[in-house]
Amino acid sequence: MGNTMEMRNCKLGEGAEIQPNVMLGYQYPGWKDPLILGKMARIHSGSVIYADTVIGDHFSCGHQVTIRAACQIADRVVVLHGTTLEGNLSIGKGVKIMSNVYIPSRTHIGSMVFIGPGVNFLNALLPMRNKAVAGATIDDHVVIGGGVTIGPGVHIGANSFVGAGSVVLKDVPPNSLVYGVPATWRPLPEKFGQGNDPEQIFNGLDLWDNRPADQSWNEEDYPGKVDSQM
Repeated sequence: MGNTMEMRNCKLGEGAEIQPNVMLGYQYPGWKDPLILGKMARIHSGSVIYADTVIGDHFSCGHQVTIRAACQIADRVVVLHGTTLEGNLSIGKGVKIMSNVYIPSRTHIGSMVFIGPGVNFLNALLPMRNKAVAGATIDDHVVIGGGVTIGPGVHIGANSFVGAGSVVLKDVPPNSLVYGVPATWRPLPEKFGQGNDPEQIFNGLDLWDNRPADQSWNEEDYPGKVDSQM
């Protein structure tokens, strides 16, 4: 479970499974509060999570994940192998982030969002030329396909679907199908549905997790289907 030095700066919820070579509550210069990690967390080896971050219940974290300071992460979030969250960002409930994703500071992700492998978010239009930083905002029930790039300050509306490999540089209204380089959008075809399936979000979080299925995600506070009139 790691030595005392690695664990001393973390308030760890009950039922956590922490593999070797994990650092919880990394103390960077100027840190203020211990890492708070909710109940039933599962953290795989090689991951580092900083102090001043708060993570909800039923968090699942892959290998070699870095989560820096001042992240606010809600319940039942999955972050898979090799992903980096650069700190000072927020993630809602029931978000599934696949492997090798980069999310910079000032990014805000809603609830019930799926982010495919190799997605890159940006937060600076003119890096090293202009100090302005503006992260993307992703609303509830969005699907982002693998290999997508999302530009700084972009707002993607609820229940939108972004095709793999797209480069999104402009805001997208709710209920849109987004694709291309640079991406364009059109109304979401009916076959894409209205909202992500909670059964797929909350069950089977880890193929190697042999813990019994937990059906508590049926609670009313999890976001439901998206209104098609949004």
